[in-house]
Parts: sequence; C-alpha cells; structure tokens
Amino acid sequence: MAIPTLNEVVYGQGGIFVPDELSTELNMLLRDASQVEAFARHIPMRRHTMTRRKQADGVLGYWVDAMNVKPKDAPTFESYTLTAEKMAVIVPVEDQLIEDADTDIANVIRTDVTGAFAELLDRTYMGYEATTPFAQSVSGTCPAAHSIAFGTGVDLAEDINLAIEQVEAHGWAPTGMIAHPRTKARLRGLRDLLNTPIFAENLRDGIREFSVFGIPMRFTRQVQEAGAPPASEILMAYWPYVMIGDRTGANSIQVSVSDEATLTQGTDEPLNLWEMDLTAFRFVIRKAFVVKDENCLAKVTGVHA
Repeated sequence: MAIPTLNEVVYGQGGIFVPDELSTELNMLLRDASQVEAFARHIPMRRHTMTRRKQADGVLGYWVDAMNVKPKDAPTFESYTLTAEKMAVIVPVEDQLIEDADTDIANVIRTDVTGAFAELLDRTYMGYEATTPFAQSVSGTCPAAHSIAFGTGVDLAEDINLAIEQVEAHGWAPTGMIAHPRTKARLRGLRDLLNTPIFAENLRDGIREFSVFGIPMRFTRQVQEAGAPPASEILMAYWPYVMIGDRTGANSIQVSVSDEATLTQGTDEPLNLWEMDLTAFRFVIRKAFVVKDENCLAKVTGVHA
C-alpha cells in the first residue's frame, strides 16, 4: 500500500490525523538522520512510562556428588524506568506552497521536521543540550575511569584503544563510535602495531561508511567543540545497552495545523500567520532515554585536528 503524504492526511477538529503509515515513515526517517538513534536499541512504548528489569546476578553452577542435594539458585534483578518526554517543532509554510499543485509540501516538511528533531535528539542523547529532560547522556554518564584524555597514549590510535579497553573490561565491546567531522583529519594515516590503517572508508550502496579498528563510526557536527584549537570528544558504547523509548500507536506523532496562530521569533516582532499568508504545522513526538549500565560507555576527550 502506498504511504500517504502530508498532502493526503485528513484535517480534523484540533489538528491533523496522522495515519500509522506516515508516523512509521517519519520515525524511520528520523532514525536514519540521527547518529545516536541509528546505533541505540529501540524500545516500543505504549505508555508514558515503562519499567523494565535488568539482571543483576545470574545463575551459578555447582559441582556436587551424585547422592548429595543439588543446590538451588535464581537470578536477581534490578529495574530501570523509561519516561517518554515531549519534543515539538513548529514549521511555518507559505500558503502558496500548499496551494501549488506541482509542489510536494510533504517533502518540504519532512526535511525540516526530520532535521530539527534529529539535531536536537543527537545533542540531547550525547549530552550537549542544556535543556535536556533526561538524567543521563552518553557523555555525561560515562564513568570517569572510562574517559581517556587525548594524548594519554602515544597517539590517538592508542587513546581510542585505551577507551575500548575500559568497555571490554566489563565483558562488552563497543559497537559504534560518534565523533565530530574534523576528527577525520586526525584519524587518517593512523596505523596499528602491524602498520595497518585503523581508519577505513568504504562506499556501499552509494553511502559512505567509516570504521575505526573495524568498529563503525559516524560523524556529526552536533558533537560539541570547545577551546582553541577547537577540541571535541569521541564517544563510544556497547549500544544495545543505550535504550531509546519510542511512543507507538496513536501517540507516536501528533500534528496540529493553524493559520491564525502568532509565533514569536526571538527578539523580532511576533509573526502573525493570518496576516502573512502562512500556515504552521506543529509536530510533537515523545522519546525516552536511559543507559542500562554506565560501564558500556567510554570516550576520548579533547581531540583536535
């Protein structure tokens, strides 16, 4: 079945009804655009909060004589809670664009909405967004012992290796890394003890993919830079333990439309949609975020080109 576009959704009292197919499409576009969403584990949520159990201690085996009573054991569990927080973006669009038959306003809104949400989500998940509603983040929750300062090793390759070692010491291996694009300049040319380049670039199905020590790496400008020269972090994790909660069903995405609202534009004059021949679409999504075990995280700090 063809996926409806925003030009085909049904206008109803108080807003726009969003078909499940369109909600699914926008969620998948968002997952492709966000670096953290692409790596992390996604948990469907049909409620505002969801409590999940995590195993604290497993079951032990024992050696016993044939005639002795066999020991009993049971796993113990702790719990963590996912709480879906609201994120919204308002997209004003000229009425002329909506009226023009040869203009697919759906693609315009998809691009704007997906980009706005993905950038804010990445900054929030990674720990660079001051207005975050979440208590945890990849950078902020990373244990101090797992934070390797740039220059600790003989070169960046050894710094990354030391960070990977911290995760491996707890029985996991990083499944992905995220860094600022300027880090590429530092990574190119680095080699391991066997003189093999640690940084690889491959083109697959028209998409350029990167890896370090064989671990997938993604780049985004949402990684925060500071200082002079500008320095940033390389974040890594065993990403199945980084959990993102996605509201599903009717509450997945909500869209409202108005041509009468007044929008504020910072310190500029208020924008009256009715006077300016504009229509505003308000998109609201709900996301949850939690790190199942902080020891799955590591980072290299202060990296500069």
